[in-house]
Amino acid sequence: MTRPSLPNPLAPLGYRRDGRPIYPILGASPERDPNKPDDGPGNGGVTQDDLSRLLAREKTQGSRAAVKKLLDGLGRAALG
Repeated sequence: MTRPSLPNPLAPLGYRRDGRPIYPILGASPERDPNKPDDGPGNGGVTQDDLSRLLAREKTQGSRAAVKKLLDGLGRAALG
């Protein structure tokens, strides 16, 4: 798939209804086919298992932080 070259890559392609310009997205590689999936984890990707573990850890940390904040607030309310 080849992309047409733009005459001036910094010129707006058009304008939104509110008047803001629409600029082209720069940095795309003409060698990569956007319709073809990536090679997977060996190519710097993240597996579903990795993502699930990461999200579970973040959820646990968020829960701990919320409980700590609640207990700190209750402790101050009881003392004050």
